[in-house]
Amino acid sequence: MSTVGMDSILANQGSVSGGTASATAKSLGKDDFLRLLVKQLQYQDPLNPVENTDFTAQLAQFTSLETLSNIDENISQLGILQNSINNMNAVSFIGKQVNAQGNILNYTGTDLNIDFSLDALAAAVRVNIYAEDGTLVRTIEGTNVQEGNVQYVWDGTDHDGEQVGGGRYRFSIEAVDYEGNAVGTTSYAAGLVTGVRYDKGVTYLIIGDKEVNIADIDKIQG
Repeated sequence: MSTVGMDSILANQGSVSGGTASATAKSLGKDDFLRLLVKQLQYQDPLNPVENTDFTAQLAQFTSLETLSNIDENISQLGILQNSINNMNAVSFIGKQVNAQGNILNYTGTDLNIDFSLDALAAAVRVNIYAEDGTLVRTIEGTNVQEGNVQYVWDGTDHDGEQVGGGRYRFSIEAVDYEGNAVGTTSYAAGLVTGVRYDKGVTYLIIGDKEVNIADIDKIQG
């Protein structure tokens, strides 16, 4: 009889499940590893037992695996804690004046200001407004628009002049010069933070009728 080692057990396990030994080993957790170690001791040849050095090395592997599993769990807990701290800190922005990049609009039935800046004089500017599902609801166009900060007003109507429903919308800016070259644009929001919203792990600051990702804040006052 020969010694039944860990590699043999893994190989047999792979043949039974239809997979490979390496694929099985990659999916093992610390509990699986410990069960395999016990099985190895049960099926070893009593006349040719596992060497002490081999057994010690396998125990060391198990200890390392358990340590890595615990570290991974602790890192996950730290991530949850950090997110909670960030969410609490976001509340401190309420009541402060901020400048931020952003293109999200909250339509509540009143006219909305769409703010952006142009890097140069634009022969034509197009503002596209989209619903949350990505549907284009309205396009606002302008000509001979000067470099710098620009503000357009959206009255909440779609292509057909019908009033849209309340909710979150986003906009994009397209601009070209008189030679047809693209002009750089930046959409932004500036104003008093009145609230905070959390959505799918992202923190948004509410600035009037707009929302901006907290990571896009450029300036804070007050």
